[in-house]
Amino acid sequence: MGIISRLLLLLYVLAVMAALVVSAGVCLHFIPAQIWQDNLNFIISSQETLIVIAVMFVASLCLLSMSLSSKKASVVNLSGDVELEKGTQKEVAVTIPAIVSVVERAALSVVGVRQVEAKVQNQSGAAPVNVQLSIILSQNYSAPEVSAEVKAAVNKALGVTLQISDVPVDIRVTEVTHAVIERERRVV
Repeated sequence: MGIISRLLLLLYVLAVMAALVVSAGVCLHFIPAQIWQDNLNFIISSQETLIVIAVMFVASLCLLSMSLSSKKASVVNLSGDVELEKGTQKEVAVTIPAIVSVVERAALSVVGVRQVEAKVQNQSGAAPVNVQLSIILSQNYSAPEVSAEVKAAVNKALGVTLQISDVPVDIRVTEVTHAVIERERRVV
């Protein structure tokens, strides 16, 4: 559900709640009969009432179509385990954060990469994971060349550490910077 749909749902629910509060006040006689009847006559005779009814009808249709749509939301499990060996007595499972750590370290080892943010998703098929990287590239480095090196480094690290080969790696360069990123200094 997108942001516009959520906003529409919020406004719709607030309008329905306000109508329910007024209806409860009328039913419990908190609002005198003469007052609500006069206000009801004014509302019915107003032209803006038709506009509000039309907007509420369109909002109802939109919310109804969203609730009846057959689109299935893709659920991404970012905290699960990835099984590396199945059907053996010693099954090996690695957590997603551990795989993210391996991927980010491998990508940062490539010259020209300043920062990396990795997302790893479980998937079925030949490769048990799918890797998406957002990198900040240093100025004066070629994005295609660095991307190819990052893919090679990530696949090599996953192959050595987890014995997973041919992992799909999607790389997106989010920024090109010339600023020096301060790192913690080691005391010797």
